[in-house]
Amino acid sequence: MKQRDRPTGKPRFASGGPPSPANFERPAGGRKKLRAAIAHSAARLVAEGLSDYHLAKQKAARQLGVTDVSALPDNQEIELALREHLALFACETQPDILSALRETAVRVMSWLEPYSPWLTGAVLSGTANEFSEIELELVGIVPKEFEMFLLNNSVSFEICDARHTRGVSPVKRRPEITYRLQFDGAPVLLALYEHHSDRQSANPDGSIRHERLQRADAIKRFQEEDGKSEPGVFM
Repeated sequence: MKQRDRPTGKPRFASGGPPSPANFERPAGGRKKLRAAIAHSAARLVAEGLSDYHLAKQKAARQLGVTDVSALPDNQEIELALREHLALFACETQPDILSALRETAVRVMSWLEPYSPWLTGAVLSGTANEFSEIELELVGIVPKEFEMFLLNNSVSFEICDARHTRGVSPVKRRPEITYRLQFDGAPVLLALYEHHSDRQSANPDGSIRHERLQRADAIKRFQEEDGKSEPGVFM
């Protein structure tokens, strides 16, 4: 009796091997399809916790075997693909997670009201999921004084000094310092900018993090989008 081949766990291809990355570019509208493929692959990585869009699209391109940097999608394309991904694969869970993060964001902003915090990022845009941080910005605040405020409130925090980030062009202004902490069990990322112009340089028009809102406007946005009279109990 002829012995049957044992399964190897590896996929079989009619051509004897996996499709060449170049095949992505051959169909009609190939460049557009290639950008979309990278954008959706990057969006999946973001949804799985990789928050840096630039790293996500680079990793997605490598996974697809793409070396042409001109084929990389921009962040807005990834953001659109992320919304489509969440609507398709997380429609039953993501809205509740987003709502809970927005409620916590409002409470954090109330607590930080003396520093006039700004909300930005995925919680504001509506793409936050279980891996997302509440991203807040403070402008014109002395870092050491802010750290004393945290210590006086018995808040544990981690400091990341963005001024010494390697490989970052000095033309693109980074936050002076960023802090990571927990508030009501939710992760919070706080960025301190010396001037509003520094923040504008880091997030110019067209950036997915260009938009930012303070507490009253954020509450209004949440009420409109979540369909609630109040997005939680505010401090």
